[in-house]
Parts: sequence; C-alpha cells; structure tokens
Amino acid sequence: MSVAFTPEEYRERTRRLRQRMAERGIDTLLVLNESNMNYLTGYEGYSDYVPQLALVCQDEEDPWLILREIDTFCATPTSYLPESRVLSYPERYIGSSECTPWQPIADLIKERSKSNRLGVEMGAKILGMKSYAALANNLDMSKAVDADGMVATLHRVKSPAELAYMEQAGKIADRALQAGRLEISVGARECDVAAAVQSALIKGTPEFPGGPCYGALTMPVGSPANAPHLKWSDATYKLGCQTNFEIGAFRHRYACALSRTIFLGEPRARAQHLHRAALDGFLSEFDAIRPGVKCSDVSHAFKRAFEPYGVRKESRSGYSTGIDWGADLSFNPDDHTVIEANMTFHVLVGIWEKEDGYIFSETVRVTETGAKSLSNMSRELLVNY
Repeated sequence: MSVAFTPEEYRERTRRLRQRMAERGIDTLLVLNESNMNYLTGYEGYSDYVPQLALVCQDEEDPWLILREIDTFCATPTSYLPESRVLSYPERYIGSSECTPWQPIADLIKERSKSNRLGVEMGAKILGMKSYAALANNLDMSKAVDADGMVATLHRVKSPAELAYMEQAGKIADRALQAGRLEISVGARECDVAAAVQSALIKGTPEFPGGPCYGALTMPVGSPANAPHLKWSDATYKLGCQTNFEIGAFRHRYACALSRTIFLGEPRARAQHLHRAALDGFLSEFDAIRPGVKCSDVSHAFKRAFEPYGVRKESRSGYSTGIDWGADLSFNPDDHTVIEANMTFHVLVGIWEKEDGYIFSETVRVTETGAKSLSNMSRELLVNY
C-alpha cells in the first residue's frame, strides 16, 4: 500500500487546523471521526468500532495516532507518520468488562499535553455516553469544548490531488452503474445485479482500481421503488419494476456518488413525469452552482424548477461530499454557506413518497465558472426492454 498524499499536504492540513484551534482557544484536539483521522494522517484502517483517535497539539507540526495495539500495523503502510508517532494501548482492554481503553488513551494524551483546554469531536460515533463518561473519568474535561465540524470545514475545498481522486472515482461509478444496468432482465436475481455493481466498483478501470466501499450499495427494487435506503433482496426481477441505484465509488476514501432509476419495461406515465421533474430540478440547481452563491440559492433554484410539476419532495436536494460521503453542507433553504471553487457536492434529486419513487444524482465539482459533473452517464430516461 502507499500513502495517498505527500507529507507536505498532510502538514498543511494540520497547520490550518491548528490555526482554527488557536482561534477557539484549543490547545489539544481529540479527532475521533475516522474520516477526519484519515484526512490528517492518511490512516486507512477500518477500526472505528473500538476507541481510537488522532491527537493534534497546538505546538506540534504532526498529529499523533492512538490505536489499539494490533491496528498500529494498519497505520504503518497507510499513514505518513513515523512509527514513533503511532501509539497504542494493550489488547487486554478490548472486550473487557473490568477496564476501558479510554483509561490508557487518557494517559497517553496527558503524557503529551498538560493543558485542559481540549477540543473533542463530541458527535463521533465511537464516543457514546458510556465512552464519554469513561474518558471524563480519566481526563480533565472541565474546559473541553465541542469541536464537531472543525476538521470538516477544512476539507470543504479540495486540493488538486483530492480532486484527481474524485474524478477517478467518478469514472468508476459510471462503469459500475452501467454494469448493474446490463444485468437487469426478467428473471435476474437482485443479488446478481448487486454483485455486478460491487465487482465493478472494486475492479475500477484499467488505469486505477476501486477503493473499499464505505457502506453497501443502495438499490431498492419495486413498483414503485420508494424506499431510500434498502439494499438488494432475495427476489428476482419482474416486468414493470424499477431499480433506484445510488452508487458510491471510492479512491482512498474519496467518494463520488451517482444515482439513476432503471425501468424494466415501458415506464408508466407517472414515472415519466417524475423523470422530467427530477431532471429539470437537477439541471436548474446544476446551473445555479458557482462560486459566490449560497447553498440556499441552489436550493431555491431547484424548487423553482421542480415544484411546478406538483411532485412532493421534502428532503434536501444535495450536500457536500468528498472524504466523507455526506459532509456538512446541504442544499437546504436555511443553509446560507457561500460556495467556493473546488468544493464538491452530491447533487441529489430523490423522490420517496407513498405512491412515487425516483432518483437522479451526480457528483459535481465547483469550478471558477460553474459546476462540472464528474459523470458521463446519460441523463435520458433509462429503460431496459
């Protein structure tokens, strides 16, 4: 394996983070979200089911990684950090009812920082109520502040190297969706369609492989398919059903999402109406995306084009993406964040109602002049006969 970025790029990320920490009076930051750990260090383990973190100290150029003992061997081939900055706690703390890993983690933190001006990613999934209590029992948290979002704001705007990975993932996503579409026919098993997609996501292209997928493929099948987050089932395909593919291709954790609805047989008139509504809404917000406009402006552009069709849709119409599939910005009327060049968004028109189901999305990059799609997939109504 190889490290995804240069040490200089990782250090520039940490430098900007330390600047944010200084602005908030934080001396020591506990980074618990695994995507953020990866962003700062390159660590590509899949180990956030146990306590772990990246530790950023205001007076040090590089972070520390604190992992369970066996996971230090995941850091060596993927992180730019030297072995001396990869720390561990003993395996006896895993699965024990008598002791908690947060105790040796706290000890390792205290050895490296005497300040109680801590920042903690309070919303990290590894930091539940029991975990927080265990950490607080072993570490002075009297002045700890919630640092959720601090790292996420740094990776809103992508570097050229990050964008290159996302563009590669976009090519993989196109191939994977097409592979799934080609498998759909009367009598085909849903699992075989899913397998074709997953295989293409991993195989990638002749030039670069696909990375590990974070979360299984979403592909509800039905008539209509109106459930947003179902996978494949034991069923076989019947004429008249539809498949709502939501696919994510990855390169070094960088996601490129792509969604299309595929019909098996001639779609009903209502389904064709939904396609026109979704496409017009998508194109309107796509045209609205450019540096200087707000996320709320994009949301309003979508609604102006979509709502005249009389189709109910209450969910957002897109969100920022990158190293974490769903990041911190949304195309909602109340998100007034100003869009900048080299941000990336998953522009998503999902319709999930009792009688209606349809999905259409692409991942886009914000250029100096507007949006650029990372997909070359057809935007026509997709039908298998």
